[in-house]
Amino acid sequence: MAGSKDRARDGVRHTRRGLLAGAAGALGALAAQMIAAAQPAAASPGQPVLQSADNTGNTRRTAVFTTGKKEWAQLAVPGSGGLGSAGVYAHGQDLGVYADVGGNGPGVHGIGGGGGPGVLGHGGAGGGRGVVGFGVGGSAGVAGIGGPSSSGGGAGGAGVAGFAGSGQGTGVLAYGSGTGPGVQAYGGGSNGAGVLGFGGTGSNGNGVGGYGSGTGAGVAGYGGGTDGGTGPGVLAQAVNGNALQVSGIAAFSRSGLLTIAAGSLSGTVTGVGLSAASLVLATMQQDRPGVWVRSAVPNVAGNSFTISLSKAVTVATDVAWFVVN
Repeated sequence: MAGSKDRARDGVRHTRRGLLAGAAGALGALAAQMIAAAQPAAASPGQPVLQSADNTGNTRRTAVFTTGKKEWAQLAVPGSGGLGSAGVYAHGQDLGVYADVGGNGPGVHGIGGGGGPGVLGHGGAGGGRGVVGFGVGGSAGVAGIGGPSSSGGGAGGAGVAGFAGSGQGTGVLAYGSGTGPGVQAYGGGSNGAGVLGFGGTGSNGNGVGGYGSGTGAGVAGYGGGTDGGTGPGVLAQAVNGNALQVSGIAAFSRSGLLTIAAGSLSGTVTGVGLSAASLVLATMQQDRPGVWVRSAVPNVAGNSFTISLSKAVTVATDVAWFVVN
């Protein structure tokens, strides 16, 4: 009887050991699953992304690729593959990087280090632009805001700076649409220039150069603007050289010919804007013995002037006239 009781107790002990072992195995499997679920996402096979520490092995660059590796994005890219050191490197079929905001903040904000630019764009080999901006409504496609000078006086930093490349490259190139200008600039302060150009030193470069198309002017200046001012369309000043130098034909709207009919000794020109400072110059275009221009008298109120000869001519005679001031 005693032997049978001992065998029964041994069977109970074996059964309890099996239950405990099974329970321990189940708990271990559950714990393993929980630990596996809590692991950080792998940046490359078998290597988690480390936080607050340098990644090692394949994870020194954290990368995401699409199928076929036609688009990818990389974080913390060291100097490798000729790309240099980059915080973010992205490649896409249509856009490399796309960013927008819901409020009024910038879509992309770049701050250059040292003398480096905040944003750098390189045009494509097929004629693509390095940087392109599209304005919407009254907003500018690209806006540059210059900074103050470091010394508190003189010129400050430029809002937009364009540097021409080698081989006579263009620093800034702009195309107008329709009748819109390619470049539109407003001077600041009480007398700041809308456009200021400096010729190349030591090479006789022009400060501003313009080439007209068709009958368009190379450079056009409009005085007064929209504020009803009386400023000149073009102001030419020189310290040593010529204030105004013309190579070619010069045309003036307040000049012309007056034909004095045979038997008359005077004629009147009308529709010419005059002021109290206007000077009318006149000279005969044919040789009439004993006849000369006696006077050219302006009528400021009537925007006209009368040219009189020394005596009546026997044949029609042309008199050239020119108004100054």
